[in-house]
Amino acid sequence: MDITRLRHIVAVARNQSFSRAAEEEGITQPALSRSIAAFEQRHGVVLFDRGRGGAHPTAVGLAVIERAQALLAAAGDLERSLRRYPGGEVSRVAFGLGPLLTGLMLPRLAASLLGAYPGIQIKTLVGTSDQLVSELLGDRIEMILGNNWNLGRVAGTEVEKLGKLKVAVMARGDHPLARVRRIDAAAIEAYPIASAVELPSGGISGQAGGFVCSNFHALRETVLRSDCIWVCSPAFVAEDLREGRMAMLDVADIAPTDSDICLVLKRGRTRSAAAVAVAAEVRAMLVEVATTTI
Repeated sequence: MDITRLRHIVAVARNQSFSRAAEEEGITQPALSRSIAAFEQRHGVVLFDRGRGGAHPTAVGLAVIERAQALLAAAGDLERSLRRYPGGEVSRVAFGLGPLLTGLMLPRLAASLLGAYPGIQIKTLVGTSDQLVSELLGDRIEMILGNNWNLGRVAGTEVEKLGKLKVAVMARGDHPLARVRRIDAAAIEAYPIASAVELPSGGISGQAGGFVCSNFHALRETVLRSDCIWVCSPAFVAEDLREGRMAMLDVADIAPTDSDICLVLKRGRTRSAAAVAVAAEVRAMLVEVATTTI
């Protein structure tokens, strides 16, 4: 389809006149008439009934005009977007992330991006590493934010480290194990495990039962209301730790550790301005989280 020819058709429909449409389009009336006649001849249709009362769309013409208007609107959106890209304007981004980063960062990340880049369209997908990698390789998301042990190295991707996030073993503040100075790893096996991924996970079998949920806020509430043991970031429950509602357990064989938070992209793809903006926001957040006192 010739976009210029579609614009001519819509102009005639809007003005109900070939002469006024030609004036609006900045061409002669014969040139406009030839343009529309060529369309009609090529597709074997009549778009307008011509007469003294002006140009009136036929039934086929109405259908063509409706589709032409939609195509012209889409073409206009694409043209406006292409004008923005060279200047690095952030307009749209789709990315995936795991449950921990969703609970810890996503609301603030979304608010920051919406405030800094008016009009930005943000699409997120929360899932397991397998799900996210499949979406990335299928070009349905541009990047993944996640930790190193869940994502690792995947063929066809490239990884950029953004910062670190501490994780440790948690329980509610009045849990029986919270009163023990040093815990043997075997001791926690007597209690159910709360986890965002299928058990066993992180060296914990969950043989005493478990609660698997991808929503970290639901995991937190469950841990506070039960005997569940939970591997989580202290930053996510910083206020609970300060107020004594949650306790960080000293487990002999499972020491607190720093997890690398990474940006994963499809190898060889040019990063959009949005991807650069998201990476910068997450880096800044991780620096702030690392300095948070508990």
